[in-house]
Amino acid sequence: MEAEVTLIPFSSTEVTLLRGWLVAPHVAAWYADPEDHVEWAANPPPGGDRALIVVGGQTVGYVRWQTVSREILDSVGLHEIPAGSVDVDILIGELEFVGRGIGPKALLVLLSQLRQRRDVPLVGLTTRVQNLSAQRAFTKVGFRVLREYSPPGYGRCYLMVYSFSEDA
Repeated sequence: MEAEVTLIPFSSTEVTLLRGWLVAPHVAAWYADPEDHVEWAANPPPGGDRALIVVGGQTVGYVRWQTVSREILDSVGLHEIPAGSVDVDILIGELEFVGRGIGPKALLVLLSQLRQRRDVPLVGLTTRVQNLSAQRAFTKVGFRVLREYSPPGYGRCYLMVYSFSEDA
């Protein structure tokens, strides 16, 4: 039997765990400046939240999300994304759980929560062009590549989006 994937609230006491994941080679390759991510997790901005990903009672990853303002979207050149959309970042920190479908399952749990809000026009993820495994994982959930862009500090990336109006 396959273990259930759940999201549990993240508290600032877990920053050490997150910091360790962010510097692990399989995660660090995709996350510039780990301390920025740790600071965000310890003190999320208004409209931001985060959770730990748990599988069979074991904490294996982290997901964060934030409602994005028109100002932020315009500052990175994402003029076509509606204000109020939600930006998501996800990582599987425990190497033995990478490639086992945990990320897509965690995203489905988060999407279910966001769908209940009824005020989210679009959910977006940014992944580097070279991160093929992340792209496959996000596509499994129903995300599609909207376009390529270059957010500051990350180089060439794909903006992948999920629209609740497109899921039946």
